[in-house]
Amino acid sequence: MRKQGLAVIVACLCIGLPNLSYAQNASHTAGSHTHESMQMPLHYRIADIDPRFNLDSQQVLELTQQAAKIWEQETGQKNFIYDPQAEFTINFVYDERQQHSKNRVENLDQLNQQQQQWENQRLQLQQVKDEIQKMTALIASKKTQLTSQFQQYNADVQRFNQLRSSSKQMADQLAQRQQELQLQSNSLKQEIAQHKQKTQQLNQAIQSLNQNNKQLVLSANQFNKNFQPRLFHKGHFNGKQIYIYEFTSKEDLRLTLAHELGHALGLEHTDDPTSIMYPVIQKQNLQKFELTKADQELVRAMN
Repeated sequence: MRKQGLAVIVACLCIGLPNLSYAQNASHTAGSHTHESMQMPLHYRIADIDPRFNLDSQQVLELTQQAAKIWEQETGQKNFIYDPQAEFTINFVYDERQQHSKNRVENLDQLNQQQQQWENQRLQLQQVKDEIQKMTALIASKKTQLTSQFQQYNADVQRFNQLRSSSKQMADQLAQRQQELQLQSNSLKQEIAQHKQKTQQLNQAIQSLNQNNKQLVLSANQFNKNFQPRLFHKGHFNGKQIYIYEFTSKEDLRLTLAHELGHALGLEHTDDPTSIMYPVIQKQNLQKFELTKADQELVRAMN
């Protein structure tokens, strides 16, 4: 079974979220494979497991049994039997394929962490921006109200000066209003100054965020350069053994084992990218582990 590598593409906007996506090269040449079926039931054992895979025999056995069961449910027969003395073996060979995959996963995890940090910072700045916008509207409203009060005060002062019989009480009231308006004006000026300072700090933080975004894009481009899509064998059935070379998760390994066990049954490849017997890991649902219609048709064709 072969696998296409994954590429990361980062698209950025001024203060937008970089979109990390994984693109697989959809074009591939699925060579025709002819596999002779093994005598059933096939007795197998777990042989060599390179310790760098961080798997033990029991874990491999459980995944192999799950992979075998999906075919046995369709055939209605016990096709695969675990036998510690069996000649047919399943082997795990650690080479540059798994090392390359491990490096890719580690680099991708680091990119995802950087992206999450960037997103957390963006959300925080967005919250500050929303608060500043609300404060901008509030200050504008206060300014409008204060301007209206000053206009009314000036009109009242003008009428007071025009009246010859203006009382001292009215003069005192106007003086009191003047003091209150002046206090409101000074307070509003302080709010405006603080608001201006917060706005400047926000703009500086946005500039820093955008700079981090550029660095994230550069890191993603370097990732794409280092881990370009490629086609390689994840596993191989040679008629006597199954060899596993690469997997990214236990679900991925289970699918690869099921694919190679399918060849042991004598099944060929399908043209359905979602099927287990498709020659490339591409569109299969690793979590929803089940045969597709194309896989089932291969089994029926055996009978």
